[in-house]
Amino acid sequence: MNRINQRKIETLGYGFVDELYLQPGQDEYYLRRQQNPRTDYRDLSPGEIEMLIANGNTSDNWQQVKIAGDLYPGLIRNCKFYGLVRIGKLEPYFLEFNNLRMAVGIYNSTIISSAIGNNVAIDHVHYLSHYIIGDDVLLANINEMAGSDHPKFGNGILREGEKEAVRIWIEVCNENAGRSILPFNGMLPGDAWLWSRFRDNDTLQGTFKAFTENRFDKRRGYFGQIGNRTVIKNCDIIKDA
Repeated sequence: MNRINQRKIETLGYGFVDELYLQPGQDEYYLRRQQNPRTDYRDLSPGEIEMLIANGNTSDNWQQVKIAGDLYPGLIRNCKFYGLVRIGKLEPYFLEFNNLRMAVGIYNSTIISSAIGNNVAIDHVHYLSHYIIGDDVLLANINEMAGSDHPKFGNGILREGEKEAVRIWIEVCNENAGRSILPFNGMLPGDAWLWSRFRDNDTLQGTFKAFTENRFDKRRGYFGQIGNRTVIKNCDIIKDA
């Protein structure tokens, strides 16, 4: 049976990082601010909030929705916002990639505690949570794009407080297994070959594992990121990527 928890709706989008993993003076957004240091956001005016509501948008707290520059309310329609959402400059253009043409703006989407860049085109992203999105990005028809507070981004590491059982290993070379390696961003084929070849050398194996561990920050709270001018369309689930 699936374990389904019930929590108050006003907490949706908040409490991303457990206080257990925060140092004094830190909040759940401290790593997000390092990843996205932009500071030119402003509060919405009462009139802008009224226009957004008239366009079918909702928020648990409009004071937590920030924008950069002028707001064209018609470029944000039928969206739900939860948590701290920061939106860059949106202007009345359309973006074109091959035969895909999308109007700049955010439409028919649920946005949870994310930072969105300038002149993006987001349409029918049914669940977008804890992501930092660059400029001129096109996102269309995505069921779920979400980040957790303990993403590995494909690397064989552990975040603070995690047990060894959740570490990511990859089996290589032998179809009967037994030559697993810990993947890391930037790994070369030669790295994988050495790691899988010399299984009887405990010192070498321990060194490889230490290399992987020491290569990455163990703190919780990093957001997923989408680079400038990225196009993602017609996807089911993208998680911790």
